[in-house]
Amino acid sequence: MIQKNDKNCGCLIEDILNEEKEEGEKILNNSPKLCPISSEDIEIFIEPDVEKTSLDFYQKKLTDGLPIIPPTKQKVEKFYKYSHYTPEDILTILNPRQGKATIEKIAINGVMSGCLPQFMPILETAIKAIGNQKFNISAINATTHPVSVCILINGPIRNTIEINCKTGCLGPGNIANASIGRAVRLCLINIAGAVPEIGDYATLGSPSKYTYCFGENEEENPWISLHEERGFKKEEDTVTVFGIESPYNVNDHRSENGYDLLDTIINTISTAGSNNSHVPGELLIIMSPEHAQTIYNEDLSKLDVKKYIHENSLVHENLANRGGRLLDTKWLKKNMVPLTRTPEDVNIVVAGGSGRHTMIAQGFGTSTTSVTEKILK
Repeated sequence: MIQKNDKNCGCLIEDILNEEKEEGEKILNNSPKLCPISSEDIEIFIEPDVEKTSLDFYQKKLTDGLPIIPPTKQKVEKFYKYSHYTPEDILTILNPRQGKATIEKIAINGVMSGCLPQFMPILETAIKAIGNQKFNISAINATTHPVSVCILINGPIRNTIEINCKTGCLGPGNIANASIGRAVRLCLINIAGAVPEIGDYATLGSPSKYTYCFGENEEENPWISLHEERGFKKEEDTVTVFGIESPYNVNDHRSENGYDLLDTIINTISTAGSNNSHVPGELLIIMSPEHAQTIYNEDLSKLDVKKYIHENSLVHENLANRGGRLLDTKWLKKNMVPLTRTPEDVNIVVAGGSGRHTMIAQGFGTSTTSVTEKILK
């Protein structure tokens, strides 16, 4: 029960409940008001049955299969306080359904996913970036390939809302990482129509389609961060979206110099069967601070590293020409196919905690380009 005009009324909720017990059905049946003093009656809000609501939404194909928080009006309206827009504003159109991504719809999916209202600026920015034509969400949603939407957050907002950028940043345990990534996926399901077998045709799918969100560990990055590299100021907040596969690990605890470590990373990248092996495109390389420092100690700039990886990440044409598309001979470098078109396709991010690991996320060939958007303040 919520008191609407408690300044003019001395009744307590406990008093009303006790009176109801003593007088039976009198209050409900004979009196038009629960409180005889207040000029306005009190309203009664009944929270939806969470289990029933989750099952109802699931049966209507409006969830990712996990339980949701019922998106009541009161919960959704809390998200508007952190938005620069009105609920009716349309940020973008999302394919394949051509769904209108309004602020209201984004907030609803944010509530369902378990986001806090303070996360709304990131959700808005991520959806706006996904709607950019360069990102090509139509292809990402429609393909049989297990490509997903990865969300990277840069800037001071990482610390403000406690995004995990360090140990376990790609795993469970952090509400911002988990719920923001999940909210974006629910938006793709409910606004874009990326429902498995309806608008999402991934043959096997991917765990990264549940949630795929983390922040860059800028404090332990020996180079400039990704958003600075793309022309934004260090103090500006950004969201970058990538169309990439789930990450896989590069374990190198033994290399004592940067070039040996880079060769381990390159040999892990250079595998047949990825989209990039027959249609070169972007890569995302997530280095732990220890790996990044080992390479930095060789006096290698970030651009030096990107060039070295681009020039040496190659797959033999006999293996490359087994993918979804016929290999275009324009990509051949002697008898080898480079996995990237230029050094700029090599996206290097520093994240994670202690330990000598790097993670590789293969791209989606020429079908998508990552997009960085500034978060409005």
